[in-house]
Amino acid sequence: MQSNLIIGTMGHIDHGKTSLIAALNGFWGDSTESEKERGITLDLSFSNLQNGDKNIAFIDVPGHEKLVKNMIAGAFGIDCALLIVAANEGIMPQTLEHLRIAYLLGISNFVVALSKCDLVDSDRIMQRKSEVTALFAQFAGLNFKILPVSIYDKQSIATLKNVLFELPKKQRVDLGFFRYYIDRAFSIKGSGCVVSGTLMDGDLEISNKVWCAQLDKMLNIKNLQSHGENTECARNGSRVAINLSGISHNDLKRGDLLTKKGFLRGFDKVEVAMTHFGEIAHNSQLQLYIGALRCTCRVLFLDAHKRYATLKTKIPLFSIFDEKFILRDDNQTLGGGSVLSPIADPMKKSQKLEFLKLLDHNDLQGAFEILLKAHKKGFGLISAMQRFRIPQSRALEIASKIPQCFVCERELVAYPKATREIVKGIITDILAKNKNALLSPALLAQKQNFIAESFAKDVLEEMLRDKVLKKVDSFYVAPQNNAKLDSRENIENFLYNAVYNTLHEQGYEPIAPYNLYDTLDIDRKSGDAIFKRLTGEKKILRLSHKLFICADVLAELLALMRGIIKEEGYLDLNNFKKHLNLSRKYLITYLDYLDNFTDICNENGKRTFK
Repeated sequence: MQSNLIIGTMGHIDHGKTSLIAALNGFWGDSTESEKERGITLDLSFSNLQNGDKNIAFIDVPGHEKLVKNMIAGAFGIDCALLIVAANEGIMPQTLEHLRIAYLLGISNFVVALSKCDLVDSDRIMQRKSEVTALFAQFAGLNFKILPVSIYDKQSIATLKNVLFELPKKQRVDLGFFRYYIDRAFSIKGSGCVVSGTLMDGDLEISNKVWCAQLDKMLNIKNLQSHGENTECARNGSRVAINLSGISHNDLKRGDLLTKKGFLRGFDKVEVAMTHFGEIAHNSQLQLYIGALRCTCRVLFLDAHKRYATLKTKIPLFSIFDEKFILRDDNQTLGGGSVLSPIADPMKKSQKLEFLKLLDHNDLQGAFEILLKAHKKGFGLISAMQRFRIPQSRALEIASKIPQCFVCERELVAYPKATREIVKGIITDILAKNKNALLSPALLAQKQNFIAESFAKDVLEEMLRDKVLKKVDSFYVAPQNNAKLDSRENIENFLYNAVYNTLHEQGYEPIAPYNLYDTLDIDRKSGDAIFKRLTGEKKILRLSHKLFICADVLAELLALMRGIIKEEGYLDLNNFKKHLNLSRKYLITYLDYLDNFTDICNENGKRTFK
């Protein structure tokens, strides 16, 4: 399998980035007329360099200070950085700016190419090496190697190539779904809409459907191209061009996120851990860069040291735990950091701060415990991939270690002890209103959507052990009830009579089955079985999807309808309503049913005898 490495080329304007890439692989990134005329890279340029089964994809980002937004869009998905510093000029403002951005984005491996070494002597080269070493000393944890190069010295270019091919691939977690920020959207004649970007957190197959988060729209893939080659499957961490169908390139923009539907939710605020390079005031408005997206945000600090903050935006962010971001004003990079909480949770400020500190120190179990306290009705572990950048299996493992936490593996929900008391209260309320309620896990899940059936069963079993309930067959009932619910046969007879008698009492206005089940406190499966039995016995008839009526009531109704025709000469919606003040849904259904009889004629809504 081919090994792909993405390297971002960075540096100050006119320090020779594009020329150096051309010396490495023959590609001149300045493809537009304006770039060629001005001699600078205005937007992102992409090219490749291969050596056997190793492939390097270069993202040549612009060095001009006014184009930093383009630089960040390209730097987001790279594995390593090639920082170009002209030996005749040394470290310049954009050198520092690009290094800061790379550092904030979590890029730790650098090759520093001292370009234009043919223009200086050996003493100046040594001086530049010392300056670069001092610069990198300001940033903890960075690995770098300095190489003097000249595009006119083939040996120095060959040495640079060898060093680049030895750089390590950045480790990425495969969460089972992909994320892909669009950094360019354009149209190709004969193909249509094409987007480019770096594939994050998963693989992408040509058969997959992709979901554009910002547009909330599903899209199909016509073709995939990774590192210049057509492919059926693009791998995690690769540069990928996607030919999309069903959309125009004008509808998509830089920063739009393509992903698998159902895994990410958007929020207009995220909590973050900050690193500062400049003074940032509380409630200041800055430019937020996350992935290839740029938007305005307000910075609200949560602690005196300004380590933790809430970033509020006017558009939803579909971010993920530990995703890197940059904050800038109109002139410079002021800071950045990592997203700690991409999902808005109902927490007090003190609780939120404790939660963020635990996440900052990667104490996921402690963070889970805070979430359990905040979510009185449990929280879904399906969101663990967005919350913590971990697979669901790992989330289940962490939750299972927390004392008094009930974990539903099938439904992927974790419940604190407090939820157990809430469910007990719901059960007590049901029995207070209806001593004959037939409790079951399915019924509780049906009544309250936050209750998973496995959790409901556990609570019911606890109340059984405490002798608050007794169990008959698969049902849990009050020890004292009025219906002799002490055997399966008695329960079935009770259900049969309760459903039929209730429908009969409702006469011409029978409520829908699911509403009836809720009124009688029976689960849908048991209720459906009774309805099936009653219809099989022809004691009730189904007139529409949700309308069942007792046979004798229907016979009485038909006699009434025929009597109206006989007395008034016709039956339509208006005169029918004068006789029966029912809602339209009932009247129309009954009129439609009348049309089934061969002696009835329907002309423009008026029923008469033939």
